Amino acid sequence: MTGISGWVGALDRVNNPEEIITGMANRLSRGDHDRHFLENLKKTSGPDGGVALVSRYDFNNIAILDDFHATVCGKVIWQNPTLKSLAEEQGDACALIEGYKRYNSNVLKDMQGVWSMALISPKRKMALIAVDRMGVYPMCFGLGRKNEFVFSSVTDGVRAFPDFVATISPQNIYNYLYFFVVPAPTSIFDEISKLEAAQFAHFQEGSITTGYYWQMPYTSEKSGDLEDWSQRLREQLDKSICVSLDGVDANRVGAFLSGGLDSSTVSGLMMKHNGGGKSFTIGFDDPKYDESEFARIAAGHFNTDHNEYFVVPDDVTSIQEKIAEIYDEPYGNTSAVPAYYCAKMAKEQGVDMLLAGDGGDELFAGNDRYVSMQTIEKYGIIPRVIRKGLMEPVFSIPGMDRLPVFSRACSLSKRYAIPMPDRLYSYGFFFDKKPESIFNEDMAREINPDLPLEIMRKKYYYDDDSQMLQRMMHLDLQLTLADNDLRKVNRMCDLAGIEVRYPFLDSELVDFSASVPTDILLHGGELRFFFKHALKDFLPEQVITKEKHGFGLPFMTWIHKDKKIYEQITDNLADFRKRGYLKDSFIDEVIKACQYPDGSSAGGFSWDVAMLEIWLKKHI
Repeated sequence: MTGISGWVGALDRVNNPEEIITGMANRLSRGDHDRHFLENLKKTSGPDGGVALVSRYDFNNIAILDDFHATVCGKVIWQNPTLKSLAEEQGDACALIEGYKRYNSNVLKDMQGVWSMALISPKRKMALIAVDRMGVYPMCFGLGRKNEFVFSSVTDGVRAFPDFVATISPQNIYNYLYFFVVPAPTSIFDEISKLEAAQFAHFQEGSITTGYYWQMPYTSEKSGDLEDWSQRLREQLDKSICVSLDGVDANRVGAFLSGGLDSSTVSGLMMKHNGGGKSFTIGFDDPKYDESEFARIAAGHFNTDHNEYFVVPDDVTSIQEKIAEIYDEPYGNTSAVPAYYCAKMAKEQGVDMLLAGDGGDELFAGNDRYVSMQTIEKYGIIPRVIRKGLMEPVFSIPGMDRLPVFSRACSLSKRYAIPMPDRLYSYGFFFDKKPESIFNEDMAREINPDLPLEIMRKKYYYDDDSQMLQRMMHLDLQLTLADNDLRKVNRMCDLAGIEVRYPFLDSELVDFSASVPTDILLHGGELRFFFKHALKDFLPEQVITKEKHGFGLPFMTWIHKDKKIYEQITDNLADFRKRGYLKDSFIDEVIKACQYPDGSSAGGFSWDVAMLEIWLKKHI
């Protein structure tokens, strides 16, 4: 992958600054697929600090001026005319230094686009690091043994700093299993933190402060003119695809195409503005997961050069270890497998850059829970005296939740009693289980079971004035998009050796999405109503009317049938058992669920725990 590494702080005399910064930069390479980027390694270092840059873009550089050392990885769209002109003449890093000298960390407010940045001053013993608004580019940081500020795009880069201590606690394992990723601002290591989307970390006078230079500018309006907003959406989509296509060979462009709203829109816009392009679809032999028919409809409608690959169980076992190796933290989303094979297929077809539709659901109200959570809220309209004095005592009678007339009302009552955003995860396996029922006793004592919920609550309640729908979308922009989907697609495209860009995450389109009134977004409680209405004359009717279909892998179906997958997963479960984190009874329950299709829901953890074990073997 590409990225930045560096530090600020005095080194011991025995340490060689050049060797340190080179070692930290080398950790940015995750294997043979991206080692060629190290040929363009740029670095500067001294006894009190250093910065290294590994980028796919030749125009990214390191600038040094007045003891400021700065670099940017990615593409900045400058909003300040003076800084924009300076960037065009001398590069983004020079503009960053000038902007910091003028505006301090407020310079970040003028930086749109997709990027990560680092600015240090060894003499001043200060550093500023930040990532783009949507968190496409990652960055993590921590304090060294002598209070040095150490940062990198990957945790391995931070750990490469001399004598840096990085420990994995039971809490971090719990957080990972709760979400099947490790959510920012935490990491799998106690001593390393990750930046969230639009966040910065400022190190000065030996202490770290963090903050957000931007937040979603959600409107307080609830209604508006549907046709006017629809026209504006179409215009913004046209602009965003042009930004994504900038600087790319038109003959080497492709798009992920699942057959859903967002990937179909991106594929269509590619054809409209690029004049051609290839589309790539993954299929399965399981109809519950296969969307290839809809992808073919969209491909035919837009006349893309369409390509398909059907993933089979052997594909899973052959790529599992490579997936664990490329991530700097454990990652448990099974859809990384089809994402990789889709990107690999594109690379083999001569594509250099893939367009992805990630972000559409989180920006334009496309997740099922946006409707279901608001439906539950309607239960609260019933006067409290009636709910508490009449209805809920009846619901509490044993067996009432099994009666057809009362089951729905009982369920609404139960869910409504759980406050947001906890309610969103109340369906999860961990929600009502104590750590000691899953973890061994000595490990469970170190776990705060409320911490994952605290992380969610902070993201959900970022703005007291926002509406419920907006809060849920903001939470998903952080947890579902930045912490999960972008990590998946970015790393799998890295592994396949191909660049990926996200038209929906264009800064102007993101700002526009936040300005759309909520009653237009979810008109009549219909998911993606606004988006579908605006594009009804652009997308095929079958795509607009199809039921929402997640991009997943039929893993639990395959593990019951395929001996090779079963053995590879259970062997790693057995190895993880030896580490002493989880109770033997829980591991046994997970393995048993892998044998029987109708077994415990704990079977879903088989992949997550196996990937954790493989990751530990590869990285620790």
